[in-house]
Amino acid sequence: MNVKKRFFSFFMGIILLACTSINISQAANFRPESPQSVAKILKAIDGNWYDHNGNLVLQIQDGYINGCKILTVYDLAGASGNGGANFRILESTGERLMHFSWYVRHDNMDRLKVNDSQMLHRVAKIPFSESVTGIHLGMTPDEVKAVLGTPSQTGDLQPYWRMPGWYYADKKIVVTFDGDCVDRIILLRGSNTVLNNSGLNCSNTPSEFVQAYHMNRIPKVDFNSENEGDGCYNIGNGEYLAFGNRMSYIMLTYYSY
Repeated sequence: MNVKKRFFSFFMGIILLACTSINISQAANFRPESPQSVAKILKAIDGNWYDHNGNLVLQIQDGYINGCKILTVYDLAGASGNGGANFRILESTGERLMHFSWYVRHDNMDRLKVNDSQMLHRVAKIPFSESVTGIHLGMTPDEVKAVLGTPSQTGDLQPYWRMPGWYYADKKIVVTFDGDCVDRIILLRGSNTVLNNSGLNCSNTPSEFVQAYHMNRIPKVDFNSENEGDGCYNIGNGEYLAFGNRMSYIMLTYYSY
């Protein structure tokens, strides 16, 4: 990234802080965290954070966010590696309150979400391993539309899926988002679409997935029940597969639970 573009992107990050934060008057009922907890949080999220286009948006370093001093951290939910909290910072125009949530393992898959809307990443180019018909984890809604077009259904996806997202009826694919970032891609039973690296889908057996992805255990799939499957299975690069019973779906996700 050249110096001019880097400065512009960093300047836009400061504008993001000013435009998307919570009103400071809302902090009255928040519970400040202990210095020990704050130190763990700041250690976890320290560093540069980039948007989907590779622009530097946030620099968190030595108790500062884009040069603005962090005054207080409130209401931690979760832990330093996977959690969220409110941050009160001091800008040149006064105090500002923001909400961050994060998933940090100190690798290229780290994520930091700003005010429940914009997902930032530790690296300028988001890595991915597996994909489905040209889409992968970490894409924006606009990028998904550029590949798959307008979804058949958005929002409540019942009876196809149990949480909000996008549904493509012709491909029997569900896409869900965390902020502006794809966090799940689900192939439903009957879909002709396959996982690109392995060529597998719901018509294949659990054992075939073990062989294709070198899993250390066979996915437990109950073909006599419609209940949920047996957790998520690591396929490398911070990505996981989950299986519905009766192979009703295959889900590609960031989540390990």
